[in-house]
Amino acid sequence: MASQDPWLVARMHQRDQVATAERELAPAVRAAVEEYLAAVQSGLGLGTVTAAAAPGDGEPDWTGYPDDSAWRRIVQQRIAPAWRKVFSGSYRRTAPSAPPSAGDGRADDEAEELAERLRQFPRRVWARLRTAWRDGTARGETPAELRVRVAELATLEGWTGATDTMTRTEVIGALNAGAIGAALDEQARTRRPWTKAWLSTADDRTRATHRAADGQTVPLATPFTVGRARLQFPGDPRGPAGEVINCRCSLTLHPASE
Repeated sequence: MASQDPWLVARMHQRDQVATAERELAPAVRAAVEEYLAAVQSGLGLGTVTAAAAPGDGEPDWTGYPDDSAWRRIVQQRIAPAWRKVFSGSYRRTAPSAPPSAGDGRADDEAEELAERLRQFPRRVWARLRTAWRDGTARGETPAELRVRVAELATLEGWTGATDTMTRTEVIGALNAGAIGAALDEQARTRRPWTKAWLSTADDRTRATHRAADGQTVPLATPFTVGRARLQFPGDPRGPAGEVINCRCSLTLHPASE
């Protein structure tokens, strides 16, 4: 008989937290992506393109593509507040007796890096639009047909996979960063050492490196060894993308004597 999973309750609890956090963050990510794509359409002159576009309509003015500052502004306005809420909720659950404002500084510092973590999105949009235009031209499509195609690519419906990935990745990072931040503050306040354990998701979509890390327990400030990476927590944005993006793992934290 297989031994009972010692982390079963923690896994189920974490799964519920992830689902709740995704419901909080997903609308903000979708709103940010939609706003950015609207700026792309406007900048390229695609906002009113239809299948009835005049045959003479030429190539978009690619110089009108929004620069990185537009995406950074949108991320900070749309995504960062919801991200801070997820982080702060995890912080308070880990340190329920902490003062109300505890963790705010950590949340702000981490949220400031959001735009940098998500910087690839506008570059992916740019690459997809330019590739679609170039490939369509090679196939002999007219400029009017291509403008319709590019306009359709610059809509929220064309980027559901990207929005889902951003949401999942940032939810895991925010939940675990918030919990780690609270544990670090409690450890400093009480001078009582804490430990942390990596909890992977037990299904066939889990990376082999994450499955191998399941149950790994280390002192709070010691990084986990996950494959060749050293991660402070699942979804650690400072880790390699291959071990972070779409991670569904969680962790559990306790004072060392527990």
